Amino acid sequence: MSTITSTNNKMRNTQPKRVSIAGIDAALRGQWSEFHQDVAGGHTVMRACMSNLIIYCDTKDEAILIGKEIPIIVDIHPARVLLLIGNGQPKKGNTESNVSIYYTELNEGWQVCAERIDAIVTSEAVDRLPSIARSHLIGDLPITLWWASRLPPPDAGDIFFQLAELANQIIYDNMGWANPAKGVASMTRWVASQQDVKVVHNLAWRRVADWRKLISQVLDPQAAPDALNSLNLIEIEHGPHALAMTWMLVGWLASRLQWKAVDGKRLSDSELVWRFQHQQKEIKVIAKRRPAGDPLLYQLLFDWSRADRPGRICFERLDHDRIGIVEALSTIPPRVFSAQIPSRSNLISAQLAHRTREKIFEDALKASNAMSAVFQK
Repeated sequence: MSTITSTNNKMRNTQPKRVSIAGIDAALRGQWSEFHQDVAGGHTVMRACMSNLIIYCDTKDEAILIGKEIPIIVDIHPARVLLLIGNGQPKKGNTESNVSIYYTELNEGWQVCAERIDAIVTSEAVDRLPSIARSHLIGDLPITLWWASRLPPPDAGDIFFQLAELANQIIYDNMGWANPAKGVASMTRWVASQQDVKVVHNLAWRRVADWRKLISQVLDPQAAPDALNSLNLIEIEHGPHALAMTWMLVGWLASRLQWKAVDGKRLSDSELVWRFQHQQKEIKVIAKRRPAGDPLLYQLLFDWSRADRPGRICFERLDHDRIGIVEALSTIPPRVFSAQIPSRSNLISAQLAHRTREKIFEDALKASNAMSAVFQK
């Protein structure tokens, strides 16, 4: 029996077995056979599998990080996992594979939560990945593609389009995109072309969920009359690699409040500004990047002051679990809200169960694209 590795407090996995691509099915059958003989020990073995999860990444280092997240994902959402690594470094030839089984202990037996297949190919063989994935999917189960590459999906070309063709849902992450404006534009066009065929989800949308909820609650007209209608300035401070997330949040505000993007420009390497118009009023949005920190939103200031009446609120992330209202910068009484920073694995597992498109997200994406269109490079 292969060595058993504990991946977290509950989850274990068999030692990955290296095989050729042609040997994947036989290796999985072998792992199942060994599992029954050496682990089950006469106890019940239940196979839980709710969907197929295809993950594409570009490098071995990215694959290592994702490998640490897979136990958390399949613990919540059991699945067959196909981890596809382009630009990989097979030990021999252009392709190779590893297979393993993830399982947890139940009161009277074991539950298998995932069959993991890693397909590792060189850059010259990356076009083989779609056919490898297709031939190892479990039929009649939903298929999700988690695009974990740092490239905006449509910019990757055929490898993305062919993998997306297999999937019912595509999950991507715009954190760290080198050119958010170009990436948002290409992704918006692709999402629009799907015409309700596929569910498309950006992890940044879930990452700003607590901010969206707070803004909606605190600036609701019943709580802060005229705040949204009179808004004239928003200042956002974010960490490195969080500009695309900031872009998405501003796009959400613009879509919900029906702002029209007028122009945008880069003031410095760390500061951007946009101007919007609504009912002949101008709204300025300034985004500033902190020199160091995590890829998070740190501070949001909304100002709706008039000449005779100040009105502003400043939200600030206090720590990993809380967002507060800064008393010195606000005309609204200070409060503290629970807002835990979600892990990427939890975002993925939460999204896997969704089967419908989200119109508010797609409207925000379109507004983000409008911001890209007026941005002066």
